[in-house]
Amino acid sequence: MDAIDVFYLYEPDLIQVEGCKYLPDFYLPAADIYLEVKGAYPTPEESAKAEQAHKATGRPVVFLVSRPESDGYGFMNCCIRAPGRNGWIDVSLHDLDQMYLKVAGDMAWHKALLSVREDDLDWVRPVGEIMEEVMHEMFGRSSMESHLRMVHKRVNEERSSAERSASLAEQGLTWWRNRYFQKPTPPNAMDGAVKRALGAKR
Repeated sequence: MDAIDVFYLYEPDLIQVEGCKYLPDFYLPAADIYLEVKGAYPTPEESAKAEQAHKATGRPVVFLVSRPESDGYGFMNCCIRAPGRNGWIDVSLHDLDQMYLKVAGDMAWHKALLSVREDDLDWVRPVGEIMEEVMHEMFGRSSMESHLRMVHKRVNEERSSAERSASLAEQGLTWWRNRYFQKPTPPNAMDGAVKRALGAKR
C-alpha cells in the first residue's frame, strides 16, 4: 500500500459482531473499506464476521489471501477475495497489477512489484505472527484486540492529521467501491432532496 500510495489506518475500529468483537487489519479511508490480510482463504467463520462487520458499518471487508510475491511479469501466488452480489469472488492480484501498469506506467508498476520482494527481515515476520497468536490465546482474542486498537490509536491519529490528495490507486479503489457498494444517502440529505423536488413541482 505504501508503494502504490494507498493511505491506510492500522486496526483502527473494533466492531461488535455476533458473539465477539472484530478488529479488521486495515481501514482505507479513500475507498471507505476494510482490508484483512490472510495467509490462507478465510474460514466460513471469518467470512461471516466480515459480512456482519459490513452490515454494522456499511464498509465492505476485502481479504488479501496469501503472501504477495512478484517476478518480472507481475504479482503472483495471491488474490483479493471481495464480497459480490452473489457471494464472495476472487480476483487475481496479477490482473489488478496489469491494470495498474496500464494506468500508472512502468515506473510505478515496478515500484509496486519490488515492494513485495524478499528482504533480510522476512524471516523475522513469521516469529512475530506466532507470538501474536500465542498472546491472543493467552489473553483471549477480544481483550487482545481491544488492547491492540488502543496501541495503534495514537499513530493512526497522527497519520490522519496529514493533508493529502487521493492517489491514482485510491481513485481506482474508490471507483470500485462506489460502483458495487453505493453508500446510503444520509437522512438529512434525503430530506433536502425531497424538499427540492417538491419545490420544483410547485
